[in-house]
This record gives sequence, structure tokens and C-alpha cells, in this order.
Amino acid sequence: MFLILVAVALLAAYIYTKYDKTYNYWKRKGVVQLNPVFLYGDAKPFLDGQICEAENAMSYYRKFKAMGVRFGGVYSENRPEWVPVDPELIKTITTKDYEYFDLHFSEIPKTLFFNNLFHMRGEEWKNMRRKLTPVFTTGKMKMMFDTLTEKADILSTLVHDLVKLDKPIELKGISMRFTTDIIGSCGFGIECNSLTDENSEFYKHGQKLFGTTSKRPTIWTKIAKFLSLTSRHNHKFFFDLENFFRNVVTETLKYREDNKIVRKDFMHLMIQLKNKGKITEINSTDDDVYNKTVAEDGISFEELAGQVLLFFTAGFETSSTTISFCLLELTQHPDIQQKMREEARALWKKHGGKFTYEAVQEMTYIESVVKETLRMYPPLAILPRVCTKNYKVPNTEVIIEKGTTLKISVWGLHLDPEYFPDPYKFDPDRFSAENKHKINPHAYIPFGDGPRQCLGLRFALLESKLGLAMLLKDFNFTLHETTPYPPKYVVNNFIPTVEGGVLLKITKAD
Repeated sequence: MFLILVAVALLAAYIYTKYDKTYNYWKRKGVVQLNPVFLYGDAKPFLDGQICEAENAMSYYRKFKAMGVRFGGVYSENRPEWVPVDPELIKTITTKDYEYFDLHFSEIPKTLFFNNLFHMRGEEWKNMRRKLTPVFTTGKMKMMFDTLTEKADILSTLVHDLVKLDKPIELKGISMRFTTDIIGSCGFGIECNSLTDENSEFYKHGQKLFGTTSKRPTIWTKIAKFLSLTSRHNHKFFFDLENFFRNVVTETLKYREDNKIVRKDFMHLMIQLKNKGKITEINSTDDDVYNKTVAEDGISFEELAGQVLLFFTAGFETSSTTISFCLLELTQHPDIQQKMREEARALWKKHGGKFTYEAVQEMTYIESVVKETLRMYPPLAILPRVCTKNYKVPNTEVIIEKGTTLKISVWGLHLDPEYFPDPYKFDPDRFSAENKHKINPHAYIPFGDGPRQCLGLRFALLESKLGLAMLLKDFNFTLHETTPYPPKYVVNNFIPTVEGGVLLKITKAD
């Protein structure tokens, strides 16, 4: 009994010491913190499944903003996280001092899913960024635009057929099938046919990647993490999906090399990098891309496959989320919906009964609506960063230690009335030519900010504008009574997702 009491006392002393060291970390640094709860830290509402992670991060932002501080400290279970609030500080972090925070997530495994620009850092990132920048020039976007219009036509045909059934339609799934076909064709050179077959392999694997959510941790998992007995991350899920995508890239590359295929898509540009070390124009079938001429400045198969997978994962969810949230808002604002329809129809007629690349560039009002959608519903609602070397916060004595996670609430900034008056009002005119100069560019960051801003943002806007224009040209959208508004979010998804989907009633527009 004595030994048991001694063991209990020692365990209690260890837990108390661990608790004090863990949950007073920020206080000892002189950083304002909230009121962490044992085992949960400040993430209890999220970990208990009451709200999604992005909503939890937004609550941090608002609490520190109400305190009048530029930044604060929180705890995710037993892990300290730094929360910058001031846009000027965020600007400094993401631009001038970005090299101190050139990692998005810690504990990144060396696997295909993470071997890409998003997860690279340092010189490796700089070299790959330099090589990939030419991918999204105007010329390359025009080159891939025919694929986008082909898929937009199929999308329109599908919705026409569904309207005849006179049933409510779940738009998020259809939007994801649309973006799957675009990314599959442009990225992999494969006709996924997701719009005509919702059981297509590409679509199903994309759903696995973004639709499967992690289980909420049990009390025993929390205790194990608090005592540092287990890892915070489980990457087995990504390993399970990797074989499918690796085989697709391998087979596509072999087929193209064996048959000297020249195709105006992302995959061909990656083959150029692999064999030539740089991206050039794709002129004709005489392109000698398969005659490898570089050894050191090219990219490996693993790097090629990693960038193609990044193109898929970044494009699969974000544009479909934007399209579905946009249509959700348009059901509440029929005047905005009609104005978009009129612009789409006018440009369709002006450009000879089709949407050309130039027509999409002229969609100024539709672009304002898309940007307002990205303000209210940013797909990347939390901008993650990891401090990679000790950082002294400007104008303070506070040192952010290497390895500390940052949690920048994009959603918090976008819904802050200081930067966007009446922030819950859906108002595309904020982004009109007359008003957009009033917006603080560092308070509006749906694609990130600074040198690590999303490289494919123009492609994402192009895809979203075209998809919306094609739908609104012919159809009218109203909200089905089973879809709540304001929306309720799936609690375990990193990207804000409407619980139950976005179910809409669709009719032919006058």
C-alpha cells in the first residue's frame, strides 16, 4: 500500500509539473493566453465535436482581437500555438520574414502526397517554385482552357438532364465531379468521366481524400498525447491512397513516353521539367520533350508525381467548395443571381455562343461574386505555418521558438467588421472596380499571402467563374428546405463543408 501511495504521489507530482509547464508556456513568455482546459487546451469545442476547426480558430482570433492585442497564445491539447491577429504582423510573417515560417505542417513524412511545392521548404522550395511559376502564365492557362470549356459543356448537359427529373440536386457533389474531370484531364491527361459516371475511380478516390474525416480523440488518446506517449499525426490514410495515384502517374508517363504523346496539359509541362529542366511553349507534335537533355536541373519521377498530385488535391476541393457556397448564397440573393445571369448571357452572345478565355476575363461582376464568396467561405480558412528558426516578434521581446505552430485565422480576418463592414452581408460590390482599393490586401487572403501564396489561384478563379457562368446562363437556383441557412459545418473537416451537403432546387431560367 505504501508503494502504491508513493507511486500515485509521484504520478500526481509529474502530472502537476507537466500541467504547469504545458499550460503556462505562453504566460511565462509574457504572451496573452486564454483559459486552457486540462487535456483539451483551448480546443475543447472543436475536439468535443461542437464546431469545426476553422470556427474554433476564428474564436481565438475574436477573443484576442477583443483584448486589443496583436497576437496571443493558445494550446491545442498539449501543444502551444501562436495566433497572430494584426494584419500588419501577418503581412510581415508571410512576406518579409517568411523564411522563418517556411513550413506548413510539422512531422511531414517522406511520401508521395507530401513531396510537392506546398510542403517543401528552404532552397528546395525556392527551386521548385521557380520551375513551376511558368505553369500558370496567361499562355499556359489559354492552352488548357479548351479542356475547361469541354467539361463545362458536360456539366451543363448533366444539370439539364437532372432538372427534368424535378428533384432537388446536391450541388457540392456535382461541383466536385466537374472539378475532378478538369483536374484529371489537365493534370493527368486522363478522361475521368466523373460527370457522366459518379462511380469513376478518380472521383471516388478524391472523395476518400477529402470526404473521410478523422475520428474525435478519446479521453485515453488525450491522456497519451498529454504525457507525450503517442504521436500527434497518423499518415496511414495517405499511404493507403498513394498506390492508386502512383500507378496512374506511372502508367500515364509510360504511355506518353512510349507513344511520344504531345498534349497541352499540366502533365506535359511536368514532363518538360523532368526531361528539359524548364517549361517552354508546346508548339506541335514535333515537340522533342521525350529526348532527355538534362541531368541535374530536371525533376525526378517522385517530384513530378508529387506536383501532379498537388494539382489534383488543391484543385479537387477548393473550386467545388467555392462554387457550391456561391450558389448557396445566390439562393438568398436572387437579385445578385439575376445580375450574374445577365452578364453571363451577354458575354455568351458577344463571343459567338460560347465562353472563350477572353469572355471569362470580362466577367467582372461574376469575379466580384466569386471573391465575395471566398471572403465569407474561404476553403483554406486557417493558414498554417510552423516556425523553422527562433523568431523575435517585431517591436517586442517575445521569441517564438523553433517548432512552434502558427494558426492564422483567415476566416477571422475575412469576417472582421474593421476590415469588412457588415461582414455577414453578402456584398459583391466590395470587390467592384470602384471599391476594391478600400480593402486591406493583408486582411483578405483566401489563397494565402506573400511568396508562398497559392501558385494556382488564377486557375482556380478561371475554373470557378466558368462553371458558375455556364450554370447561371440556363438555370435558376433556390434553396431546398432541408438545407439550413446559415449553414452548419461538418465538425471534423479541415476545409469548411456544409453538413448534409448543399441541396438546391433547380429550374430552367427565363
